[in-house]
Amino acid sequence: MQKPLFVICLLFLFLSAPLSANDDALDRLPAIIEKGMADWHVPGMAVAVLTDREILFQRGFGTTASTGDKKIDTHTQFAIASTTKAMIAACIMILADEGKLALDDLAIKHLPELQFGDTWLNGQVTVRDMLTHRTGLASTDLWTFVQDMPLDEQIERLSLIEPSASLRSRFQYQNTMFELLGLILERVSGQSWPDFVRERLWQPLGMDETFASRGRITSGKDHVLPYYYLHGEWVQAEWNFDVDFVDAAGSVWSSVHDMGRWAQFLLRDGTTQDGRRLIGKENFAEIFQPQMLVSGEAFYPTIELTRPHWMSYGLGWFQQDFQGRKIDFHTGSLAGLIAMIGLDRENHLAVVILGNRDHAEMRHAILWEVMDQQPVDSRRDWSADILALYRGLDEKHKAEWEKTVSGRLTGTRPALPLADYLGLYHNAGWGSVEVQQTAKGMLFHSVKVDLALTHWHHDTFLAERNGEDFRVLIPFKLSRHGTVQSLEMFGYTFDRVTDVAE
Repeated sequence: MQKPLFVICLLFLFLSAPLSANDDALDRLPAIIEKGMADWHVPGMAVAVLTDREILFQRGFGTTASTGDKKIDTHTQFAIASTTKAMIAACIMILADEGKLALDDLAIKHLPELQFGDTWLNGQVTVRDMLTHRTGLASTDLWTFVQDMPLDEQIERLSLIEPSASLRSRFQYQNTMFELLGLILERVSGQSWPDFVRERLWQPLGMDETFASRGRITSGKDHVLPYYYLHGEWVQAEWNFDVDFVDAAGSVWSSVHDMGRWAQFLLRDGTTQDGRRLIGKENFAEIFQPQMLVSGEAFYPTIELTRPHWMSYGLGWFQQDFQGRKIDFHTGSLAGLIAMIGLDRENHLAVVILGNRDHAEMRHAILWEVMDQQPVDSRRDWSADILALYRGLDEKHKAEWEKTVSGRLTGTRPALPLADYLGLYHNAGWGSVEVQQTAKGMLFHSVKVDLALTHWHHDTFLAERNGEDFRVLIPFKLSRHGTVQSLEMFGYTFDRVTDVAE
């Protein structure tokens, strides 16, 4: 039976129009963001909500610096940090389209110098394993963020690092593997990864405000400064990366304008606004296929509120179910800087969140506020509930520290004169650190990090970093001859380096 014309027209409109955040939800979003910035003490943010075809909301909030008056707009530069990983994964799939590599190629096919601590892994670890954090290696961030170690040196030391899990048995977030994926991009394409991603992704998408490092930002473009909020005031954080340092795991800077274009490209299944396909359909779909299950301990604390039935990781994307839909998302975090992108690909909806205060987890509240399809008057207060969740976690950490303090032994002193603890300490896999004496007291020194050292009890010292809420206990071990033999830091043992005379 033929349907009436008006029914056909209504059906066409329904099928052709993607679901989007409703108008009431969008209308209240600015107030939610502004209250969240006040609650979390964030100097500046930029947020966009988009469908595959239109910008529903795009706006800057606050200022680039805590004491400045330079307003943030949609073109202000922010670090996108680990949301860079999805771009690297997309570029890997472009090369897969061209037959230049395959996801299940062995890593050593493209990086023959790569040698793992467990030599069996050399003939097993694939490009797919590197993309999905399932190589069996725990984090090796100490190389980058503490030792400022060049990638070629990291590769040399990789053979000295034992895996903490068997291959493909556990999700363990691993930035070094994405640094190596950037190197694979370079080896296979013959271009540096920044040149490749710019030519094959950013330029076709009109992302002219996206750069591989802070130092490459075009002159005249404003960028934010990074902040902690400590003891009731903002403290500018030290940059994690030098101005010209490029890192495929997370050194890219961009604007919410450009990140919106990237999000829309992802909602259009790998095609540009004018319909040009940059990634083949099959390989693009593979990016969002769940590749590795993720345990609750390795996922975001917000699962306490979103209550997913499953959590997984695709190729550069965290994934979970929410209100019967699959949500793909990823955070990015560097000292004093945050980013987030979330996709509801089924309903053609995306959100981008950028900010300049360390771990301002209101980003999760914005994500779930946008993704929530419940009527506005009956949905959860995401902002309040996520603030309460993270404040609870902070209180838990404070209680744990207080327990440590209560266990401190009073009235003790080091077994040896303080001068005997000074000197160089070395770990074959993690490099060297040094204990120094300065005018202000003892100092734990690495290539990139300085920590003030004070006596805790017996031969254990407290290490703290000025301007940050960071502290760790460093125990020293004495030899049977009564000399300092080693120290333990970050869970690793560094042996005292002695000269021949000693």
